[in-house]
Amino acid sequence: MDDASGDASLIEIARALKDSAVQPKRSILFLSVTGEEKGELGSQYFAAHPTVSGPIVADFNMDMYLPLFPLKYLEVQGLGESTLGDDVRAVAEAAGVQIQADKEPEHNRFIRSDQYSFIKKGVPALAFKFGYLPGAPEEKIFKAWYTDRYHAPSDDANQPVDLAAAAQFNAILEKLALRVANADQRPTWKPDSFFRRFLQ
Repeated sequence: MDDASGDASLIEIARALKDSAVQPKRSILFLSVTGEEKGELGSQYFAAHPTVSGPIVADFNMDMYLPLFPLKYLEVQGLGESTLGDDVRAVAEAAGVQIQADKEPEHNRFIRSDQYSFIKKGVPALAFKFGYLPGAPEEKIFKAWYTDRYHAPSDDANQPVDLAAAAQFNAILEKLALRVANADQRPTWKPDSFFRRFLQ
């Protein structure tokens, strides 16, 4: 899960977009970086030395989104910070998935993964986890994964993965990328967002 799941989704979404032969208004770049847990080294380097010309207008981070059970709820870090929150809400709800805000904001996950390298350059961003309702069986599964598998040898290829839910997540992210790429206006930080200060 950490983070072969994100890399697998990145590859699958890129393949689906290529196979569809769509031509969005903006380019969509797929990037896999390393060194996140050593200080976001890969994303920090890319954000400082991008290989593309022109502005990067949005960042979606698929680090360890945890497809452990059916996708009924999608928890989105950064949901209320930019207009991207409105975009993901529209796309997910059209797919029958409810959006949830970060249930544990005190853990500061929005600034603890690779999206933060782009945020510090003024780029609106989102990160994702499969969501659940408090007290539901999915909460128990989610918390057990963190206890038993997070940063452990048991985070391996033999663990249960809900492949249908992962494919559903990929479809939502593909539609989200296309929605943002085809929008007339680039995403913007909300007026009350703390992260507006990084605009350059």
